[in-house]
Amino acid sequence: MAIASEGTRDNKTFLDEEVAELEGLETNLDKTNTVSTKMVNILNSFDTRLASLETSVLPIHKSTQSLTRLAGNMNQTVAALEAILSYFDLASREEAIVTRPLGDQDLPSYLQSIGRIRESLRAMSSVNLKAGDRVVQQLKRSLKIAAGQLDDLFKKLLLQNSQPLDLKIVTSSDRKDIPPFPPGAVQTLVTIAKSLADIDLDPNATPTGYLKSYCEIRANCMIKSLTPLNQSSLVELRGVYDKGSSPFIPYTSSLLKLCRNEADLADTLLDPKLLSLAFMGSIMPPIEQWVETGRTITRRVRKTYTSEVGILFDVIETLESSMSTFESVFGLARRQKENDAMELLKSFKAATMKTFIDFLGELRNHNNPKYQAMPLDGTVHQLTSDTLNYMKRLMTYQPMVESILQQMGDGNWNNPESGASQNRRSQAAGRSGRSAVLQRYFADVLEALVQNIDSKSKFYKKGQSLTQLFLLNNYFYISKSVRTTPGLVEVINGHDGTNASPNSLPSAVYERPLKQNVDLYQDNWKACVEHLMDVTYVHDGGLQQALNSSQRQVVKDKFKNFNHDFDELWKVQKQYSIPDQDLRLMVLKDVNQIMIPMYDKFLTKYASSGGHGTMEFTKNAQKYIRYDVSMVKDMVNQFFTAS
Repeated sequence: MAIASEGTRDNKTFLDEEVAELEGLETNLDKTNTVSTKMVNILNSFDTRLASLETSVLPIHKSTQSLTRLAGNMNQTVAALEAILSYFDLASREEAIVTRPLGDQDLPSYLQSIGRIRESLRAMSSVNLKAGDRVVQQLKRSLKIAAGQLDDLFKKLLLQNSQPLDLKIVTSSDRKDIPPFPPGAVQTLVTIAKSLADIDLDPNATPTGYLKSYCEIRANCMIKSLTPLNQSSLVELRGVYDKGSSPFIPYTSSLLKLCRNEADLADTLLDPKLLSLAFMGSIMPPIEQWVETGRTITRRVRKTYTSEVGILFDVIETLESSMSTFESVFGLARRQKENDAMELLKSFKAATMKTFIDFLGELRNHNNPKYQAMPLDGTVHQLTSDTLNYMKRLMTYQPMVESILQQMGDGNWNNPESGASQNRRSQAAGRSGRSAVLQRYFADVLEALVQNIDSKSKFYKKGQSLTQLFLLNNYFYISKSVRTTPGLVEVINGHDGTNASPNSLPSAVYERPLKQNVDLYQDNWKACVEHLMDVTYVHDGGLQQALNSSQRQVVKDKFKNFNHDFDELWKVQKQYSIPDQDLRLMVLKDVNQIMIPMYDKFLTKYASSGGHGTMEFTKNAQKYIRYDVSMVKDMVNQFFTAS
C-alpha cells in the first residue's frame, strides 16, 4: 500500500513539471508570433518602397540602354567607314605592287597582294557607294594585271620544263626515262595554278585562260617530241616492206607512253576538278595528228599495197594489242564514246579488206595499164612476181589475214559492192574455217592470175616457142614460189590434200599447163631429131660398107637440114630467157638426153672415112659437119641465158 502511494506521488510530480514546461513554450510562441507580425509589416513596407523606386528608375535604365546601342552602332559605322576608306588607299597601294615585273622570288608577297585585292574587291562590291565604283574598277584592273603576270610566269616556267624530248627517250620502253620536272618548279607551278584557279572561280575577276595555255604548251611539247616518228611514218617505202619495220608502230607506243606521262603531270600540277579537261586538251592534238598520219598511210598503201600491205597488218596488230591502253587513256579524258584509236583500227581493217578486192580486180583486168609491158625474152611477167610476192606477204600474217577475210565474208572479195555481212558461202567456225576462207581466196587469185597470163601470152603472135617459154616461165615461177613459201602449198591444197588426186587439187590450175607446155616446147626440136634418124644399110645379106650416091645425098641433106634448123633455133632462142636454172634443166632435159646422143651417134657414123664403123658420105666433110658434139652441148646449154 505504501509502495502504491509512493508511485502515485511521483507521477503527479512529473505531470506538474510537464505542464510547467508547456506553459513556457506557449509563452515563447506568443512572443515569436509578435516578432513575425512585426517583420511582415516591415517587409511589406520594403515592397512598397521598392515598387516606388522601380517606377522612378525604369525610364532612366531604358534611356541608358538606348544610348549604349547608339554608341555601339556609331562605333561599328565608324569602323566600317574606316575599313572602306582603307580600301581606297589599298587599291592604289596594291596596284603599285602587282604592276611591277614578277619574278620567282617575289611570288609569296605577290600572292598575298592578290589575296588582299580579292578581299577588298569582295568588300567593295557588296556596298553601294558611287564613290566606290572607281575603287572597284581599279581593284579589278589590278587583279587582271596580277592574273596576267601570274599566267605569264606559269607559261614561262611550264615552257622551260616542256622542251621536246630526245627520240631515244621517246622510243624507250621505260616511262621512267622521261625526265621529271625539278621539285622547285613543280612547287611553284602548283602554287601558281591554284591561285589562277581561284581567280577563275572568282565572279569579280576576269578568267585567266591559264588552262588553255597549259594544254597548248603540253600538246606542242608532245607533238614536237613525236615529230621524227610522225615524219618517218609518212615517208613512202622504197623497196619491199620488212615485217615489223613500220615507224608507225613505235609512233603508236611512244604516243601512249607520253599520254600516260601527261596524265601523271596534270595530276601533279592541277586541281583534280580540272584533270580531265587539261588531260584531254593536252593529248588530243597529238592524237589527232597521229590519227591523220594513220589515215594517210591507209590512203598510200591502197595504191602500193602489193609491196606495203604488211604495214596494214602490223598496224592492226599494234592497235589491237594497245586498245585497252587507249581505252584507259580516253577514259581519263572522258572520251570513252569517242575512241579515236578504235576508229583508226576500223579504217585500217577496211583498207585491208579493200586491198583484197582491188588485188583481184587488177588480176582480172587484162588491160591494166600497170601490167601492159611484156618481156621480149619471154621471162616471168611482173604481174606474176607481184602476185606471188603479195601472197607470200599474206602468208607472213596468215592468222590475221584469215581473221580479216572471215570478217569480210567468204567470197565477198569477188564483189566490190558487197558488205562484210553478205556471205557467198557459209562461214565455218574456228581455225579450220578461217584456213578454208584463205584457201578459197588464194584459189580465186591463182585462177585469175593464170587466166591473165594466158591472155598476155597472145602478145607473142610470131613466135610459138616464145609463147610456150613465156607460159613455162610464169607457171614454173608460180609452182616454185608456192612450194618454197612455208605453209603456202598446204593452204592452197588444204591440209588433207595429200590424199587427193593431183588433178583435183587447186594447185592443178597452174601445174597442168606447166607440164603441157614443157611437152609442147619439145616439138621445137622435133625437126632436128628427125634429121638425125638414121637407117642401117644392108647389101647382099650383110652390112653395107659404102654408100652409093643417092645414099650419100640423103646424109648430106640430113646434115644440111640439121644445121639449118639448129641454127634457126639457136639464132631465135638464144634471145629468150629462162632465169630459173631448174626450169632450164627441165626444158632442155630431153634435148640433152635424146637429141645430143643421137647427134653423137650420127656424127660418129659419118664423120670420117676409113675408121671402124664409119661411112664416108663426102670428100668435103667440113662443108656439112659444122658442129662437133661438144659444140652442140655448149650451145644447147647456152639456150635461155639471155638475162
